[in-house]
Amino acid sequence: MALCIARSRPDMYGLGIRLAVYIQWLAVALFHHIGPESMSEIRLLGLILSSSLAISLLLHLAEGGNGIDAAGIYILILLTTGSHLFLVPVYAWRALTCFRPWWNPLAWSGEEQLRIFRIVSFTLILVVSAVAVWFFSTHVPRLERGCLQFGFFFGKTALDGNTSFLAFNAVLYLLILQICVAMALGHVKSLRHLHLLSNLTVLVVLVFAVELSVRWNELSGSSDMDTSAQLIPLLVSIGIVVRCACMHYVEEGDDERSSDRPSVHYDSQTGWEPGHFETVWLPQRPARARTQTRHR
Repeated sequence: MALCIARSRPDMYGLGIRLAVYIQWLAVALFHHIGPESMSEIRLLGLILSSSLAISLLLHLAEGGNGIDAAGIYILILLTTGSHLFLVPVYAWRALTCFRPWWNPLAWSGEEQLRIFRIVSFTLILVVSAVAVWFFSTHVPRLERGCLQFGFFFGKTALDGNTSFLAFNAVLYLLILQICVAMALGHVKSLRHLHLLSNLTVLVVLVFAVELSVRWNELSGSSDMDTSAQLIPLLVSIGIVVRCACMHYVEEGDDERSSDRPSVHYDSQTGWEPGHFETVWLPQRPARARTQTRHR
């Protein structure tokens, strides 16, 4: 069966937009370990990128979806939900270890998020996961066309007529929906910290899934960066990540310099000693002098 004629939308998932998302994913994986204090800015960047992609997808679907084909919807779903797909291997590991706290790779997470951030992020993944379940369980199976488009499942996989691929993805996003609802009801502890190896593994798989889908479906124009729609998100992502990296290393250098500076205190037996903070010596007037001053 022939490949479908692509309706490429570089303004929605062009190369600049995709690189901006990849940079944010990589920054999340790295800054969890080298600079957790910068995670709030990195998370905010990811929320802005995902929200813009989700809103554009929902607007086109509300208009009937005539301006975007199945491959484009598939790519946008991956880009929008990619940051939450990092949790899939974590939940799989926790299930294999019967959810024992000792084996929980997220137990040491110290990241804190504002309540409004958690609400917006929860709403976003809830809506897009529902769209993904509809896409894989209803939209694609109903497409009756004499051509094919392709997705990624550790290789080139047809979207059309591939029941096992569609069922797997529908179940995956249905599980994400159930986990989100369970977290909102308090039945599952919120998991936000991922191991670096798991992060990088999922990141590589997601990048391959998106880029190979663009290539296999011959979405022309989606690899150009000659418009502001491509360059603005890319430069914003680079700028924020570089700023966080610079701030992290500047603060780290200040901490090292302050730790090398000796401090002193007065010890009644040995005098001034470096490197301690426990006792600070302050000169005091004799008791008799204080009494005379009080009488005056």
